[in-house]
Amino acid sequence: MLQYIYGYEITQCLYVVAKLDIADYLLESSKEIEQLAELCSASPCALYRVMRCLASLGIFVENENKEFSLNDLALPLTSTANNSAKNFIILCGESLYNAAANLLHSVKTGQVGFYHSTKMDYWEYLNLNPEKAKIFNDAMETGSRFTIDVILSVYDFSLFNYIVDIGGGKGHFIGSILKKYPSAKGISFDLAHVTIPANEYINSLELNNRCEIISGSFFDFIPAGGDLYLLKVILHDWDDDNAKAILKNCRKAVTKRSKILIIEKLIDNGNNLQSIFLGDINMLVTHGGKERSLSDFELLLKESNFHINSVLRTSTAFSIIEAIPI
Repeated sequence: MLQYIYGYEITQCLYVVAKLDIADYLLESSKEIEQLAELCSASPCALYRVMRCLASLGIFVENENKEFSLNDLALPLTSTANNSAKNFIILCGESLYNAAANLLHSVKTGQVGFYHSTKMDYWEYLNLNPEKAKIFNDAMETGSRFTIDVILSVYDFSLFNYIVDIGGGKGHFIGSILKKYPSAKGISFDLAHVTIPANEYINSLELNNRCEIISGSFFDFIPAGGDLYLLKVILHDWDDDNAKAILKNCRKAVTKRSKILIIEKLIDNGNNLQSIFLGDINMLVTHGGKERSLSDFELLLKESNFHINSVLRTSTAFSIIEAIPI
């Protein structure tokens, strides 16, 4: 029980070592605490106490003479690991951590904790704070790489010629699809502050002739004419009314032959429930959104004039819901 009570301190210890690049410094070899502290301009005594705490939890190994090295649990703290959690830990240690401090307010009022402390919603906050937006986008990028690979391995995109990625961020999802399916074209659609990094990424893949970057809000419009619309981890950011508003704008944009793919965690999946429920608390305090069951999505889609065509479970916590217009 005590470890759960002190969970907030574990989050901050992980945040400190991620922010200070400690795991990256240990990639080549183990290092004594004085050397680590010098590399990251920290207090040797204070840094040692943080590292000792994490080592006691099985993250890092403390050797003789206050020397530390990486282990399997510490590897995701490095920047280069395939399953790197570094950017997400930094995100959690900053804005998400502060939002969680307002959980009691959210529970008592049903309101968004982040808004209670900042007087703005999270997306407005990112738009006004480019450095925080970069942290968020980097965290979403590293967190979605494995999921994208899994989706590409189980879903056949060859049937679609024109694919629209709604809330496409830097363009990693649509870029990965277009790379695998060279006959397809697409759009990455997101807010204006993502336009520059999205263009840079798509250009780096040499896909600028097949992928257009369009800026805008999905509450105002969604680009029309696609035969497949992607909503990867978008709807859980929003409450039911806003989620329906997004889906209804999708309905205006689609043709009779179009499909939409909703990629989300399902709370009736039976797997990864602890992480899904913890993520649901994050949605409550940060965005006002929520994780949903399949029946929740069925209702949202029905009220937005869509019908579920199929549901594909994956080896991850995410499922793929394919829907068609009614």
